[in-house]
Amino acid sequence: MEQLIGSVAMAAASMKDQVYYSNNQFIWADYLVFSVFLVGSAAIGIYFSMTGGRQKTTTEYLMGDRSMQLVPVSISILVSFTSAILILGSPAEIYLNGIIYFYYVIGMMLACIISAYTFVPLFFPLKMTSSFEYLEERFGSRAVRIVGNLLYILKGIVYMGIAMYAPSTAMEQVTGKVFKKEYAIVMSGVIGTFYTMLGGLKAVVWTDVFQAGVMISGVFGIFIRAAVDAGGFGSMYYYAEKYDRIVWWEGSPDPTERHTMWGLIIGSAIGWVYTMGVNQASVQRFSSLPSLAKAKWSVLLNVPGSLILTWGSCFMGLAIFGYYASIGCDIYGAGWVGKNQIVPYYVMDRMAVPCFPGLFVAALFSGALSSISSSLNACSAIVWKDILQPFSYFSRLSERTATIITKALVLLFGILGTGMGFIATSLGGTVLQASLSFSGATGGPSLGLFLLGALFPFVNWVGGLVGPIVGVTLSMWVSIGAYSSSKQEVEVPADTSRCNYTVLPPTRDPTAMSATLPPGLDAWYSISYLWYPAVGVFTTIIVGVIVSLIASLFGVQTKTHRKFVFPLVYKLFNSLPKGCMTTFNITFIEDDDNDDENDSKNNVTPFAAKSDASVSSEEAAGKAHQADGSAAFLADKNDEQHTDGEAVDMTQMAESGSNAGANKNSSVSLRNRASGGLDNSAFVSDTAGKSPTDGALTEVQM
Repeated sequence: MEQLIGSVAMAAASMKDQVYYSNNQFIWADYLVFSVFLVGSAAIGIYFSMTGGRQKTTTEYLMGDRSMQLVPVSISILVSFTSAILILGSPAEIYLNGIIYFYYVIGMMLACIISAYTFVPLFFPLKMTSSFEYLEERFGSRAVRIVGNLLYILKGIVYMGIAMYAPSTAMEQVTGKVFKKEYAIVMSGVIGTFYTMLGGLKAVVWTDVFQAGVMISGVFGIFIRAAVDAGGFGSMYYYAEKYDRIVWWEGSPDPTERHTMWGLIIGSAIGWVYTMGVNQASVQRFSSLPSLAKAKWSVLLNVPGSLILTWGSCFMGLAIFGYYASIGCDIYGAGWVGKNQIVPYYVMDRMAVPCFPGLFVAALFSGALSSISSSLNACSAIVWKDILQPFSYFSRLSERTATIITKALVLLFGILGTGMGFIATSLGGTVLQASLSFSGATGGPSLGLFLLGALFPFVNWVGGLVGPIVGVTLSMWVSIGAYSSSKQEVEVPADTSRCNYTVLPPTRDPTAMSATLPPGLDAWYSISYLWYPAVGVFTTIIVGVIVSLIASLFGVQTKTHRKFVFPLVYKLFNSLPKGCMTTFNITFIEDDDNDDENDSKNNVTPFAAKSDASVSSEEAAGKAHQADGSAAFLADKNDEQHTDGEAVDMTQMAESGSNAGANKNSSVSLRNRASGGLDNSAFVSDTAGKSPTDGALTEVQM
């Protein structure tokens, strides 16, 4: 069968003695389609600025009034992180290096499942606008929160820049360089900033839905045509195997191997857990839904969504390679296109019918704008909520003024992202590798910081501060170093025998730079870009844990509320011996009012029942009886000042003390009402008030 496919394909290829460079360009119909797409995106922002609450409150502007719908939010989460980088980068990766990249989507799907059952239940009940509010509450430190903010802002600006750059290369290709990539970058920044600034989260989500339809149409339209051109799936597979692009098994544990199964699955899973679970754009979206169940489903629905879009893009690359291999002209090997221009060149070469090139470029800009708008909305949210609002001046502002400030922040980050787009034009390699390299280097430490809080209740603010700083330093070092030394810039060669060109592509020696590096540094820069998130995560966790243990020896304490750790972690630490908990210096804090409910849900014995401050049920019953007597005596003694209602209230206070040790506020209330001289009331206040905290929180030293 393979011989038959090969003979048919070679017969088809022999019909072309030479292949010439395609000079097809945009025509007026393509510009019209593309313009309609841009106007449609902007119109959605205008619509949501004039409907509903008209974006006059920060709750509506940043969170959609927490009443968004499941399917649009799920689609928005998906396309926010599968931009033009995916549509251009994945096909280019398959075209140049083969099909092993297909394993990447497995890690994406695992990340969706892990995030839905860990971070979504952790964040959703907290009802936070910014995911970084969690950090301050968990570590009791604004400094840790600010570090988390800065990591996200850095990642957001870098990602916006690469997302703007990706479609600009295609725009330049399809217009024959009439429309410069610099113009396209500015256009992306202006349109994305415009509708995000006007319509807030609602505009971002519904524009993402509109743009997702355009993206899917473009991807599968190109794939179907390329598969037909290549001669079908059999021919696609034949040429991919002939030119060494079929590698199903690469199980090497060596982290310096560019692509292995483990790097693609584990590395992508770590990176996407950050994206789906703790990334501000994701948290902001699933927190805008009305229930926890819908929040979970908004992430789980990305499992089939990521499979469709990612594998669709990968098959598109395989089909395009199959076609050019069948006619004996590798367009990249001939030097006709850059790595990010393979798909645009094919579209203009084989699909230059009126309107379709315009639809294709619209699909690219759909992905770019969805990523840009998501980052803009998220960055403005965290700067307002985490950096500005805590200051008394900003906290006193009206909702209208606060919303205006958040819109101004969108504009500011739009300018910064556009500037990063110009910087990204100097990046080498595919936009896919550039995005995964730098996003992974900043996202990994952020994920590590949240895991420090959710997995290790003994980690204090010192570890939470030092860990991510060291993590981002190491991961950015390897990322920037690998790029500057041209590491991992590889591609598998193909046939160029039928390409008609007069100028040979420039040759380069990918080992020239690495030969000048010291052996240790050369190995460090050779780590696969897929492992950069893992470098950041594990460095942050290891350093954070060690620093926290050292800081605890110098008296640094931490008090962790049970709602800030994963339930399984809470149960695990609760089951360990008390001496072990004392060694790790763990203090759990719980809400008195919710103790019984939480304990029944988690199947654990209440902490208060285990603490020295607790009392036995017999003692509690005796106290309640004494309180009854005190209340009755008060009622008889002073009917005008102490009513039956007050007597009942006193009884209830005494009974509440039997559950978790009545707090000091209750005992003060009892003393005030007894107004001196009531021994029984004083007895209740003295014995029931042995709780170690003031107010509505009970903390238990383990």
